[in-house]
Amino acid sequence: MIRRVGFYGEFSSRNPDASAPSIRDDVRFHALFDEAQILEYMSSCREIYTTVGADLDVISDDEEFVAGAGSLITDGTWVWPLELQYYIRRYHVELPEDFLAAVRAANYTPPKVSSARYVEIVDDLFGPSAFGEGANREEGRGGFFSWYLSDLTSHSWGRLLGALESAGLNTRHLLTEDVFLARTGKGGSDSLPVRDLPGMAEVLAGPGDGEFELHLWLALDTYTIVRVRRLDDTTTAVVYDIAHLQEPEREEVVAALVRVLDEFRDDCQGFVLDRTGRSSRDAWDSLVLERAWPSEPFPDSVAVDADLDALPSGSGAVTRTEYGHLAVFNRNRVDGAQA
Repeated sequence: MIRRVGFYGEFSSRNPDASAPSIRDDVRFHALFDEAQILEYMSSCREIYTTVGADLDVISDDEEFVAGAGSLITDGTWVWPLELQYYIRRYHVELPEDFLAAVRAANYTPPKVSSARYVEIVDDLFGPSAFGEGANREEGRGGFFSWYLSDLTSHSWGRLLGALESAGLNTRHLLTEDVFLARTGKGGSDSLPVRDLPGMAEVLAGPGDGEFELHLWLALDTYTIVRVRRLDDTTTAVVYDIAHLQEPEREEVVAALVRVLDEFRDDCQGFVLDRTGRSSRDAWDSLVLERAWPSEPFPDSVAVDADLDALPSGSGAVTRTEYGHLAVFNRNRVDGAQA
């Protein structure tokens, strides 16, 4: 059983338990002698669930935003919301003694956690196979992360591909250095003989019917397929398929993509993150192009222009956060968490 720390009542968007304590009761005027080491430990642990956006500081009146609020971090024994680290740093929020004792006993060095343990943690938090193989069996569905980007020239494509590589998503296979880039259309799929980033950027920015398909490698046997579709003269859909990935690799890819998206948020007209393929990926094109919410089950996260802040009927329990010029609607995932 995973142990929880820092799920306060003020974090109600991710903790519907009314009995959760208030973070204000744990605010302290002075930092612990080893607060810096504890924060370094927590920052070095693995992000096991990623949300996009920012929540307002629940204590201050100065409208300070906490980026990534709602994401979950784990060291294999404990799990906490990413924003807890912000509140420790700013308000010296008190932590349970058994958590502190474990961190100090580890000499402030996070343990190595096996992939099997991460699967157990995901099952504990979200239920068995929440993001696993059995979640995508409905015909026509599958996990995806769609970005709607504007004005993708060969220059901006070069920047984007470079940022993906810096985040650990490589355009070349890590062993063979092969590149897989193809154009798909009514006549099938044609592999394109491109060997370097400038060449890939030039191809992806060029006109043409159909869509492009590119493989990005996280490890020798782990990759995500990127599908690029030109929707109109100013909007390109860049869709990352994550249906075939298992935990923890799926969340590693999602976290890497969120880091890259953060660099391109000014060029982003919207995005949709759906880990388990609750909704059809193509249906969301209308939200960006026509400002019309599709009649689809609500995915994990949807970002739209902040001016379009009305939710469709039947969207379920969601929370609205900020992300630059975008409003992000995150579907609640963690139930019954305790501080």
